[in-house]
Amino acid sequence: MKTCLYLALAGSLLSSAAAEFFDYTAPATGADKCALINVVMDESGSMGGDQEFMKNQALPTMARELFSSQYSYDSVFLCSFGFTDYYNFNTGSYSKTPRFVGCTKMDASGGYANTDVTAWILTGGFEDGWHALDYAMENVPASIEGQNLLSSCATIDKNIILVTDEDRDAYSADTAASVKADVASKGYVLNAVVNIGIDNDNANLGMKIDAAGTNSTIYKADASATDGYTQAIKLGAFTGYVSDAGTTHSDYTALIVGTTGAVWSINSLRDSAYATTFANAFTDVKVEEISSGTGGSSGGCTSNCQGTDTTTITRKESGPSGDPHFTTWANEHYEYHGQCDLTLIKDDHFAEGLGLDIHIRTKVVR
Repeated sequence: MKTCLYLALAGSLLSSAAAEFFDYTAPATGADKCALINVVMDESGSMGGDQEFMKNQALPTMARELFSSQYSYDSVFLCSFGFTDYYNFNTGSYSKTPRFVGCTKMDASGGYANTDVTAWILTGGFEDGWHALDYAMENVPASIEGQNLLSSCATIDKNIILVTDEDRDAYSADTAASVKADVASKGYVLNAVVNIGIDNDNANLGMKIDAAGTNSTIYKADASATDGYTQAIKLGAFTGYVSDAGTTHSDYTALIVGTTGAVWSINSLRDSAYATTFANAFTDVKVEEISSGTGGSSGGCTSNCQGTDTTTITRKESGPSGDPHFTTWANEHYEYHGQCDLTLIKDDHFAEGLGLDIHIRTKVVR
């Protein structure tokens, strides 16, 4: 009964306090540098540890880093939603409508202005992540903790995080393509923490996948590395070495292929040998995604990232440094310690089709 009463309260808060929703098509006219993190959490019975990870490790760490002098955000907003099937004792039936948990602001210490925002529950067993993603984006309020996002922010860098250990139970009429387009048009970068296994090893924490699905950046645990992980490129179709539960690839991995987002192994998160390293890699990648602005501002962006308008994206300085270190314009960092010829920059459309193709050669010096 307590669960049902809480759900009724949450629904009333959404209908009254959030009657005006965020307008993704309107320009941001304020002065602040802002981040909006939207968490879409599976609330079925097996998700307790994953909910605690987001509440106590991932989100506080992300906030602290975003407020740090390295990134200098003025405001970090957080919204969260739950999804499963919720039993209604009044009607004797189940509702599959996602649940608005709350929105709040985070502070520089990683604290929540309203801790109810992470009051996820454990119930039910029906999960449609597509429906939940669309619902979560559509139900962000225009103002959070009394601060109107569009009138107070000059930029709003948006990241949405889906967390589930199941493949999708079909409820909505959405398709993977329509959900992916919706995420892009609203200027979000999506990260999915789902039930996959990368190369049969939980040390492989997560990955970004190119549009062809044949060139992936894998975040791998490495005790000798800073923060306990490194990045490595793996060629070949990811479906050949990444296992999934049921239809997880077509349901959720497909949503991040060819985007600036990443897919993460919930099995690595749950493995005590890698939980801390997972937290480091996950939060580092999230902060880099948010700070690079590759999801766009209030309306998203097109030619250089996921969105569908003409927002200008400011690229970070990139290039090689030291002996094996490389930084991309998306602020991703790679290290290569071998000897070979590498393509540093290639753009067939550079200078109206003239093209640009720069190679470098690495040599082992003893």
